[in-house]
Amino acid sequence: MIGKAGLNRAPGTLFDAILDRSQTEIPDYYLPSAPHVLIAGPTILNALGYVSGSPAPAGWKLGATTGFCKRSRAGDRMLWVQRCGSFWIIERTAPTLVGQDEALVCAFSGNPIWTRTSVSAMLLAQHCDPLPLAPVAGDWAPVTT
Repeated sequence: MIGKAGLNRAPGTLFDAILDRSQTEIPDYYLPSAPHVLIAGPTILNALGYVSGSPAPAGWKLGATTGFCKRSRAGDRMLWVQRCGSFWIIERTAPTLVGQDEALVCAFSGNPIWTRTSVSAMLLAQHCDPLPLAPVAGDWAPVTT
């Protein structure tokens, strides 16, 4: 179903919206085979303990150039959240490939999973480190091919 704002509403509450790439500011090089962007919905956000106005989780710092970063639990990666238009991207550095970032994506479609706030993105990054846990049906994929 397409709403007034042109947003495709996902069935259920895992995802609040399914957006066409053209409805976001996603760069052409970023996950180029993904036709959509999924916005985390209430089921995912509730599992993270996120409520509107939640404080930022401990350990996150301003990134050198943009967004926020935090060392992963294992210490071998950096978790990143960065603004992209009205949304927040969840990424991490790959442990063995210097300069190769990975994005949080839906395991079934390969579409990136984003959030509407920096705090929810931080909580989601932590929840999916090192592997995405329920209710997030996610995976980590290289940003570029």
